[in-house]
Amino acid sequence: MAKVEKIDKWLDSAEEEILAKSKKEGATPLAGTKSKSKKHTKFKAFAPANELAQKIQLLLKEAPDSPVFFGKRKLKVKTKEKKRHLFRKKKYPNLTALRVDLNKLTDKGKPDSLNRQKVRNDLKNYPEIPDLHVINAIYTYQDIPRQEKNAIVSQLSQNKLNEVQLQQLRKAIDEIVMAFHNGGLNVFNVNWFIKIYIDYLNVYKGRLTYEYNAIEGRNDKQLVELGKKIKGKQAEIITLLSIKEKLGGISRLSRRLNGTTYLSDSFSVLEIKKAAYAVQSGEPTKTINEDRTAAKIMFVLITILFLLARIPIMKDLVESVLKEIPDEDKPTQLRKRMVLTIMLTTEFEKSLVGEDKQKARDAGDMAYSYCLATINNFVKGNVIKEQYEVDPYLKAIWLVKSSDGLYSQQKYKEMLSQAYKMVNTLSGEQNYLKEPLRETIVDIANRYLYQLDSIMDHHGWLGETESDSWRNRK
Repeated sequence: MAKVEKIDKWLDSAEEEILAKSKKEGATPLAGTKSKSKKHTKFKAFAPANELAQKIQLLLKEAPDSPVFFGKRKLKVKTKEKKRHLFRKKKYPNLTALRVDLNKLTDKGKPDSLNRQKVRNDLKNYPEIPDLHVINAIYTYQDIPRQEKNAIVSQLSQNKLNEVQLQQLRKAIDEIVMAFHNGGLNVFNVNWFIKIYIDYLNVYKGRLTYEYNAIEGRNDKQLVELGKKIKGKQAEIITLLSIKEKLGGISRLSRRLNGTTYLSDSFSVLEIKKAAYAVQSGEPTKTINEDRTAAKIMFVLITILFLLARIPIMKDLVESVLKEIPDEDKPTQLRKRMVLTIMLTTEFEKSLVGEDKQKARDAGDMAYSYCLATINNFVKGNVIKEQYEVDPYLKAIWLVKSSDGLYSQQKYKEMLSQAYKMVNTLSGEQNYLKEPLRETIVDIANRYLYQLDSIMDHHGWLGETESDSWRNRK
């Protein structure tokens, strides 16, 4: 079976290595920071405005901020036999050996060149094996040219290198997501996808910086507007990079599943349905396929979806997988709604850093309304015994405290009033969670309470009459 001991550490260190390299090379981390490169300054001074504008517009279209990222690319692979079901499970004897070879990359070693070539040759005969596509994409990723450590290059040369890197990273991402859409969704593959995705975000952010420096100070109206778009897009990318803070769940899961089929074998649609029905029928330990039980299959799948829901380009995939999970009981419905809530709050976070306040309001309204619907239709008035019953309250409160300045005074006061009641619910007698989870949730609720009070105090709304007092949060 595949091993992942090194992957977790490698994922955690990826961005730090890039930042350290940027400091050594004098790279500009954010739009608006002036470049000291003479060659770069010369390029800025003489490049035609229309040429720069066209280049920037094309770059902005490469932003990984929605499923539009994939454009009209087909996420299906045609097989030679028309009647053959796409990506039907077919035995391929070398997957385990290939994954072992890939683990050398986590040790910064070199993969076997014979294996690399074998994969590319075998894809012609096994186009329906999704894991083979993922492995091929990882080899594509490994072949990306990289700058030697401590090498001193001009920003123009660095940008040319980044252009090539971005194209290859894009190619790898496309192939992995295609495999995901066709039955290749598993923990091992997701770990590699996240690594490549984070690298794409960092390289893309660097490309935005370079193009911003190329137009900074130009008086051309179109370039000024594009400069604003670059800054907004870069802020979004920085927000998306916060996914690194959410890798704890998948990292712990990888360690727990090391050496098992849960790590490297994907779940078929039939397997997912059988597992969901078994759990909902009160048979969580029922064996679904070989040594895999219903409850563990659902746990692994939902954990993967929790992570992918934070990646905007994966929206279509997450929604398609959720549709395959039957939800005839409330726990399953709430878990699925947790995934969808993550997608909505991620969209809000991304919109919040941009200059389009209406877009942020729309995203906030959608996410907040969805949380309220979950509360009113599933958990309101009931005692709270499970974490998935807490989630809509926590997300709704977070949305309220994060929306300061977006709405009219009257509407925001109403939202704050609702948030206070939610805090009371989480810290009051309705909270029947087991310790130490209950203590953790109460602690979070108290921190949110302090933040809500700070907002109220900032606006001067704490001095209301006693009957309408915000501190009388009953």
